[in-house]
Amino acid sequence: MTASSAGWIRWCKGMKLALLINKTARSERGEGIISALYAMLIMTIIFFVGIDIAGYTATAWKLRNACSETLTLMKVENGFDSTLEQRFMEYIEVQGLDPSMVSVAGTPKLVQRGDMVTIKAATLYVLKSLRPLDRELRFTINIEMSGLAQEFIR
Repeated sequence: MTASSAGWIRWCKGMKLALLINKTARSERGEGIISALYAMLIMTIIFFVGIDIAGYTATAWKLRNACSETLTLMKVENGFDSTLEQRFMEYIEVQGLDPSMVSVAGTPKLVQRGDMVTIKAATLYVLKSLRPLDRELRFTINIEMSGLAQEFIR
């Protein structure tokens, strides 16, 4: 046997050993199932965060609509008072928001025609989708709108 043929035999035995190790490593049962379960868990969390983000934007949109409607009334009545606050709270309740979680303030009544009237509303939104990870994020939704009073007061 020559030196080159001995090297060739060692190389072939090494390749068989490498193939055997590779075959054993691929045949570990359950590894793919566990990886799939973790991937499903991560995808589920991402999906729930997406739903929470949609809830955040829907809440902001509802609050903006309520402010817009109330601002229209404020323009006609030249300001904000307890009657308009009650209407605002009724409107957000119809929209599906909790009135106890919403704060609202506006320019007091009896401003002159052409003066600025402003309404500010805020509510707290809790991102609940991260609770399984012991996280709970809280965001404040602030809406501010302004316009000009339309009635002339003598």
